[in-house]
Amino acid sequence: MAEIPKDLKRMLFMGGARYYARMMMVMGLLTWTCLIVGIVSDATNRTLGLEPTSWFILAGISVLGAIWSWITSYFAAKEGYEK
Repeated sequence: MAEIPKDLKRMLFMGGARYYARMMMVMGLLTWTCLIVGIVSDATNRTLGLEPTSWFILAGISVLGAIWSWITSYFAAKEGYEK
């Protein structure tokens, strides 16, 4: 299997492992916030900005973003792209 060129690696991981780890933390907090607002909105039968279903969909999307950030951070740290 061919080795990935170093220029391409820099382009893929130009943020560095710490950046993606911070983004994972932010996306995790965003997930919990969306879940809590969705649960409170559903329990009180009121719309807090969006419908409860929309809050749950936003939480799911932010979970996927957090997982992507964690995977990118892991591989950037493994390859030695610390900033």
